[in-house]
Amino acid sequence: MAYNPKHDKYRALFKRDNGPLVGDWDIDYSYYDPTDYGADTDKTYPLIIILAGALEGWKEGIEIAANEMPLWADEKYQSRFHNGHAFLFVGRAPEEDSLYWDQSCLVESLLAAILDFCEKHPNVDKTRIHLIGWCVGSLGVMNLASSYPEVFASAVMMAPSRAINKSEAARLREMPVWIMSGLYDTHALYHLYTAPTWARLKTYAHDARQLRLTTFRRAVDVNFVPQVPIVGNHNFWDWASEDCHFEGENGHGVDHEYVLTGSYKGVKTIDGADRAIEDPYLIAWLNQYTNEGRSAIRDPRRNIRPSERWNSFFHETIGHNSRLLVFKCVIAIYRQLGWM
Repeated sequence: MAYNPKHDKYRALFKRDNGPLVGDWDIDYSYYDPTDYGADTDKTYPLIIILAGALEGWKEGIEIAANEMPLWADEKYQSRFHNGHAFLFVGRAPEEDSLYWDQSCLVESLLAAILDFCEKHPNVDKTRIHLIGWCVGSLGVMNLASSYPEVFASAVMMAPSRAINKSEAARLREMPVWIMSGLYDTHALYHLYTAPTWARLKTYAHDARQLRLTTFRRAVDVNFVPQVPIVGNHNFWDWASEDCHFEGENGHGVDHEYVLTGSYKGVKTIDGADRAIEDPYLIAWLNQYTNEGRSAIRDPRRNIRPSERWNSFFHETIGHNSRLLVFKCVIAIYRQLGWM
């Protein structure tokens, strides 16, 4: 979680809406519509779906208040997208129901909200819908992208806290995927989650050059209490929110050993063919891809192996409930300190 009050001017550009009720849940979200701010209504523009991490959905609006992705409403970033603008859709997980983006039961509700948004906003380019998520949000991206790969142009997963299984990787064989991970992340463990995910994506990919892996030797800690790190080397979505090259007050471009503030060190990006990427800019990467020609996956959960069903069950029950207990303790601390 991160918050910079200087960026409230971008948050003020967002509106709120709800998706349709599917089963027991509807997904509410904050969104930015570029046609409200001068974009040509005769053109279509990409749609960026953003799924934040845990505790970034406990009340309406915090999904854009607790991170820096609203920066993408700034003209500097908007101008980099295909046709010069992009829609931004920041979903809020129904945390009041103890549900986070790691739960696959939210897949249909989230998809319905996205498709409903596209119907309400005819200037969305339906071939350029991109998924971005971090921490628990990256698991929402994993669940949604592998269930409906024909809908999405690309997927970005930052700090995934479980490994993709073989069936999911096979369903993503045609999709460009970018994984970002801290080598020493104390929550989303690189060797347990990211390394096998990267290996499986490369194994099944039709074109491994469409894959990317960014690793950080040192990333920003998550501090729920000032100066007391709760999770180490975990927060690099702020790096992504500045299009992976920090153009802020101290910005001088990318230094892969020492990125500007000193908070991100040893940044390395490769593609699936193990080629070094010298300019790992996220928006430029997104612009390369559409979903045209993407294969639809019918009955996407049918062919999951029994061992993979157990793995999913473990992460969505025991793993989820363990994280939920931690989140509840953190919220209790916040309330005790008067921060909520």
